[in-house]
Parts: sequence; C-alpha cells; structure tokens
Amino acid sequence: MTTTPPVIPELRVWQRVRRYAVPPAMIEACTAAREAGDWRAACAAGRIDVTVDLAEVRREHGRRHAELIEADLAALAPDLLRWHLPRVLGGRTSVATHRQFLLSVREGRLDPGDPVLVLSTPKTVDGSQRLRLAVRPAVEEEARRWDLPPVYWSVRHVDGLAAAHGGSPARLPGFAPDGTVRFFEAYATTVDPADPASRSEVFDRCIAAGDLVAAWAATGVELDPTPPVSSRDDDAIEQVRAGVVTPVGLTAELTRLHRRYGVDRVAVGGRWWPTLEVRRRSDGTVTASFVKKPAGSHRHFLAEPVHTRPVDLELLRHGLIDPAALHPLVRRALLPHLTVDTAVRPDRIDLRRSVPVRCRGEWHTVVHADGRLDLASHTVEEVGREAALRALGGPISGCFAVLDAWRSTGGWLPRQLRELRREVLQRLQHGGSAAFSALLDAGLDPLMRDGRGRTLLHHLRCVRDVTLVRRLVDAGVPLNAADRRGRTALHVTVGDGGTPEMVRALLEAGADPDLVDAEDMSAAELAERKTYLYDDDEDEVPEEFRDVLRVRDVIEDWQTR
Repeated sequence: MTTTPPVIPELRVWQRVRRYAVPPAMIEACTAAREAGDWRAACAAGRIDVTVDLAEVRREHGRRHAELIEADLAALAPDLLRWHLPRVLGGRTSVATHRQFLLSVREGRLDPGDPVLVLSTPKTVDGSQRLRLAVRPAVEEEARRWDLPPVYWSVRHVDGLAAAHGGSPARLPGFAPDGTVRFFEAYATTVDPADPASRSEVFDRCIAAGDLVAAWAATGVELDPTPPVSSRDDDAIEQVRAGVVTPVGLTAELTRLHRRYGVDRVAVGGRWWPTLEVRRRSDGTVTASFVKKPAGSHRHFLAEPVHTRPVDLELLRHGLIDPAALHPLVRRALLPHLTVDTAVRPDRIDLRRSVPVRCRGEWHTVVHADGRLDLASHTVEEVGREAALRALGGPISGCFAVLDAWRSTGGWLPRQLRELRREVLQRLQHGGSAAFSALLDAGLDPLMRDGRGRTLLHHLRCVRDVTLVRRLVDAGVPLNAADRRGRTALHVTVGDGGTPEMVRALLEAGADPDLVDAEDMSAAELAERKTYLYDDDEDEVPEEFRDVLRVRDVIEDWQTR
C-alpha cells in the first residue's frame, strides 16, 4: 500500500509541453481571430492548414450539413485543441503522430457518410507541428479515428472541463474548493453523490491500497481484472493497474458515443494494441475488461484525454505549473474563483547566459549573447590559435572544447548551455517561423547545433518562411553541413516533412542534392524513395500526401535544368 495518489508518467515532459507547445503568442492570436468571428485566421494562428470548402459541402451534401460544419468551425478554439492533443512522450513534446480526430459539436446520430471535420496530426515526430483540418465522411473503413469530445476543443463546451476531469464547479479531485491542493490523507473515503470529486479521490485511495476492482467500482464501472493470456503491450496494462488510466469519464463518454454512433462497445488503446474493452449495458451501466481479441475487432477507440489522468490537475498538484500559466480557457473552467490577470502573459525571450567553465586550471566564463558564443576569458589571438590546432586534429579543452561542442556534431556542454539549447529547440519546433525569427532577433548564435549535430538550417523543416534560408546562410551557417548521420539540411527537409518551397529555397541557396549520408543515400534518392507508395497522378493522391510528390518534382526539375 502506498501513501500517495497515482501519477502520470513523464510529468516533467508534460511540464515542457505546457511551457512550449502552445506559445502565448499563438493563444493571443487565436483568441483575437476567434472573437472577431474569423475561423480561418484562428486556424492559421494555431498552425492548422485548412482544406475546408463550405460551398463544396453545400453542393455535395446540402445546406444543413454545411451549416453544421460551419457551427463546428465557429466553436473551434485551435489553441485549446492543440493544448489537449496527446503527445508522443518518451522525452519528447511532439504531438502524437498519425492520428485523426473527429471534431463535431452536433447532437444526435451521425451517419457513416455525413461530412464532418477531421483533424490530422503530423507524420513525423521531429518535423513540423502543423496540423491539417479537412472535411471527411464520419466513418471510413481504413481509418482509425478518435472522436474528441467538444469539451477539449470547443469554446462553447470548455466550461464542462471540470466535470470531464471528475470534478464540478465546486471543486476538483485532489483540491479544496478554494483551489488549494489537498493532502492525500484528506481525500474522501466514500463516494458522496453531492461531491463528484469524491469519486476520483476514492479511486486514488483504492489504487494506492492495491484494490483495482474497488477503484473502478467507485467510479461506477464494473471491471473484470482477469488479465489477457498474452499481451502485446504490458506497459499499457500496468498503467491500468497503476491508476494512470482512469474510468471517471467513461460512462458519460459511452452515452455520448452511443447516441452518436449507436455503439455499445469501445476500446481503450495502448501504444500498439487495445488494452481494455468497455461496454455499455442496456440499462446504461458500464463494464470493462482486458482485451482478448485482435485490434481489428474494435471500430471505436476512446480519445486519450477521456481515459487518462488529467495532465493539468497533475501538474498543479505537484507544483509544476502556476495556475496563471494555464491556458486562459482551461484556467477559467477549472479554477473559476481564482483571481489572476486574465491577459495572456507575454513570452519573454532571454537568451543571455554567463557560464563558468574550468579551463587551464582556472574558472573562465563563456557568454552566449548578441548572436554568438563568446569565450570572454580569451583573446582573439588565443581563439584563432586553438581553432588552427583543432583543424589540424589537435586536442582542445576547456572553453575551446565548449565552443566546439556548441557548434559541431558532439562533445560535452555545461548544463546551462544544454538547457538553453533545449529551450531554443522547443521554441523552434512549436513556434514556427515567427519563433525562429524572434530567436535570431533576440541574439541566438546562428551557428548553434543540436545534440545530433544538426544546424539551424536542418530545423527549417519545421517552418515555412523560406527567407530564413538566406538569413542563416548569410550569418555563416554552412549549407551542406552534415549531422551525425551524415544528413544535410536538404536530407532532413526532404525526409522529415519539409515543404516543396523550403526544398527549392535550399537548392537555390546552393544545397547539393547529390551528397550522400551515412547510408549512402542522397537527398535526391530519398525524395524518389518516399514516392514509391503513391501514384504519379497527383489528383489520385490525398492532399495531405501530395507534398511528397511535389518535393521529388522540385529536385528532379532542379537537376535537369
């Protein structure tokens, strides 16, 4: 028996997700556009590519369906949606890849052919975090799609977030009515129907006591704890036993899905394999059991926010996020009595670091500021001599080794510089072109490389502003520099979802499409290889995959000019 409540894994990673994945500038721009009634501008601010044509929906499906889609778009808060999307984790803050989420606020039944909004997440972990929004049939045979409850993305429904997290406007699980954290010893010992938060607290107590069946029963779900004969995802099963998977919202969600699709059976997915099967009886009660059938037998999967411990409550409970740093809509829904400045906090970028380094038996200072990493304790002549020695293969140490590690493919860096580099990379991945420019304007050394030896040019795969290529090249970033795998910026842009326009900009700046990487593959060959799965007729390829063909064509045209 433990004396602490369960906790979600990788809390520190989630702390970084909340810090960087939805930048304040994005929230501010999305809010302004949404309040002005401009859903296209709101999606653009939220880095969502939209291929929605309401006139086409009206022609093909009728006025009523076009109005329903328009209502969904009017309710959509792109920044709130991004806030709640699942992440790949494993130390990374990227949005979970290869997912499709159905977004609809409409009530009642959905027929399989009804047009609905479908959000697609990125296809690469390290690439652009742009999302794609399109109109698709509600049910498609080959697509696994998660129906994301409106409370996680709709400005009209977000006030129900406290209930979705197992609480009520009166209080949240694990918190007192005034928003302060309750000690575990103060958690409810019995379920009080007048206090919804008590269900989650009793659940946590039972999990801590090792009684999984009683824990689920406290939330109104009858669990069969019999484990499967064999499992393809033992980690996911362990998360059920550890209380990371929570049944608090299952009954309400199954009722919603039953009304929408007529289903009485859904799956809770592990990383590779469904973990639980959840059933709704005819009287509305809910049962759950570990999955004993292959994945193909399940049509509907519950979206992760429905069945996992609420991230924001976990971060608040462990003191890893300030309530004022919550998304404003989330803060208002979860902590309505909290008095804080409702304005979005400006995202101040301070890249100046003064770092002590042991060098030649003394403590020296290395300073990152004003677009460079400066060896402040050494003269220009000393730096030149060490650079010449390094070029001849000689050993370097101290400040010079730090500079080499900062600007090359490896080596040790002091903690302060590692943390600075991580902050920079998080901002680049999640902030797009605006963040890239803001970092350079704030004094980022353009010659910085990441832990894999990649230059800032390699990271342009995450953005769309092609003018950044020339800015970085003019600042001295080597265009054909290779990372630890021998891949140039062109390799990475081709391989990790960069745009055709960015590929063209790199070529025009002088990138060599015929340089080979450690696997003896050139960027041109990589572009060709990626097209094997697709028809050469672009009209026959889904819009979300057409850039693969366009990238190949850009390189072929460049080589044959």
